[in-house]
Amino acid sequence: MRRPIAPKPGVVGTLLGLVLLGACTTPVQTAGPATPSATTATATGTGTPSPTTSPVERAPLVVEAAFDFTSLDPRELVERSGLLVADATYETLTTLDPEDPTNVLPGLAEWTMSPERNWLTLRLRPDATFSDGSRVTSDDVIFTLARARALGGTAAKLLGPVGFTKVDDRTLTVTVPGPDFALPALLANPAFGILNSDVVTEHGGATGPGDTAGSWLSWNSAGSGPYVVAEVDRGRTIRLEPNPHWDGPAPTFPAVIVRNATPAQQVRDIESGAADVVLDLPPDHADAMKLRPKVSSVAITSQTSAALTFLLLNDDAGVSEWTGNPDFARAVRLGLDVDALARLAGPGAVPALGLVPRGLPGAFEPPAPQPSAEPTDVPTATGGPTATSSTSPATPTAPATSTPSPTATPEPGPATTPTAPPARDLPAAKAALKRSGYRGQPIRLSWADDRPVNGIDLASVARAVRAQLKRVGIRVVLAPAPIQKAWADYEKGSTAMGLWAWSPEYAEPEAALAFAPGGHVGHRARSVRGVSSVLDTLTEQARTSYGDDRPQAFARWQLEMARTGSFVPLFQPAAHTAHGERVTAVPRTPIGSVDLAGIR
Repeated sequence: MRRPIAPKPGVVGTLLGLVLLGACTTPVQTAGPATPSATTATATGTGTPSPTTSPVERAPLVVEAAFDFTSLDPRELVERSGLLVADATYETLTTLDPEDPTNVLPGLAEWTMSPERNWLTLRLRPDATFSDGSRVTSDDVIFTLARARALGGTAAKLLGPVGFTKVDDRTLTVTVPGPDFALPALLANPAFGILNSDVVTEHGGATGPGDTAGSWLSWNSAGSGPYVVAEVDRGRTIRLEPNPHWDGPAPTFPAVIVRNATPAQQVRDIESGAADVVLDLPPDHADAMKLRPKVSSVAITSQTSAALTFLLLNDDAGVSEWTGNPDFARAVRLGLDVDALARLAGPGAVPALGLVPRGLPGAFEPPAPQPSAEPTDVPTATGGPTATSSTSPATPTAPATSTPSPTATPEPGPATTPTAPPARDLPAAKAALKRSGYRGQPIRLSWADDRPVNGIDLASVARAVRAQLKRVGIRVVLAPAPIQKAWADYEKGSTAMGLWAWSPEYAEPEAALAFAPGGHVGHRARSVRGVSSVLDTLTEQARTSYGDDRPQAFARWQLEMARTGSFVPLFQPAAHTAHGERVTAVPRTPIGSVDLAGIR
């Protein structure tokens, strides 16, 4: 959980979306500095605002989101709705400046990084206190990080081969084998929220395979954040109450109820006043609500998200003999119209030009608008006029470009603006498909049919992908499943072709290396190191790059991933949130969620 930070004048940056902006709204105007990537509209009716009351007299704040998690154990929380709760109940060692998320600031600890960028010295705040009144110590930090690493999963893959050394009760060092420029930013992710080691150990916690605290942590908290988990109706609601030992600014609301709701239900509840804040408005409803007065005031914020919706192509011939075929994969990439898919995703969505989200170093930037000569297979989303976004009104198709040689590691080039991978090319796609030997065998496309992405039903995207690839000659069979089954298959790498979304775990381009062979997203496509020496070398060059070499290093890596990798980036959707008249500000966090304790 981040403490208040004085805004830095003029520092908003070019970073996009939920991971990258700290925008907030009121029923009559946008609070804070205006940004080009966030727009606010208000539907104002005749309702009378509630009188100002003291925090103890206020009813609980009701926040609705589509739940995409099954546990509140911080090490398992890499999805947005889980991070929403983790950010309110746990503190992290570092934090990100909401005005400039690439700027890493002290959290639970002040930190110093070595010139070699391979170790950190961390000094804990002397007043840092857990919810049971005990002090946060170096032992708690080491327990938390060691447990996350030992138990595996996404958090462990993010953490990597780190080492921990206690200096004293308030001081420790964190070391890595080689330079890691992203380590301070990584430690700001709520997945590394510091646990009260004594409490967790009492409930079976350990830093090895014997850990049994996961079931308790699934529905309880043991942190030092402004709130504690007070009550849970599994899968439906989570009630948060103030941490009695929290030494930061007191939350405005005496309790917060986080409620699981579909996007359609969120629309009904924010309009009726049954919810105070909703996080998953469908794009068409959000656009229409901006123009439709309601009995009570509703403020809507729309902004492009850094979340990346992508297509997975499994690299294992044992899962699919076709998706790992280089020519078949090339046919898929060249056969998809990402511009049309972005339009389908609704106002504010933008085509994903690469695996590094726009605004981060090394991200591909859109070229000047050009008329598209290729007919689209997807209608433009309707529901109201197009919302303002951070891109030009007509999102262009990325131009073709050369790719690195498959037999030699590309040498660093001049620090010029990177050029995105090739655009849609149906003749080339059909030629690649013919070379692959594919003869119309069914390819199953899987996704979670009960997990919307920023209010978008992925079924419509899946149907559009099927229609576009049909023109290439690929027979796609739709295979939706509930989130638990779909996620289990995705995690173990048994999905031939998958439709998923990913958000950067921290505001650095290194986060996108999760898609590289051996990365925590890459393993879900059975993409492993050692198959392509070129790609492995480019991955390492990107990981260790710095200064002016950084954008080019990540551009070269993305181009090789676009040529031989297992993923096809599709679009970055917009996020549409709304709040009612009891709320005047909904600050966002740099990790893609909402600061529950900061809502007022």
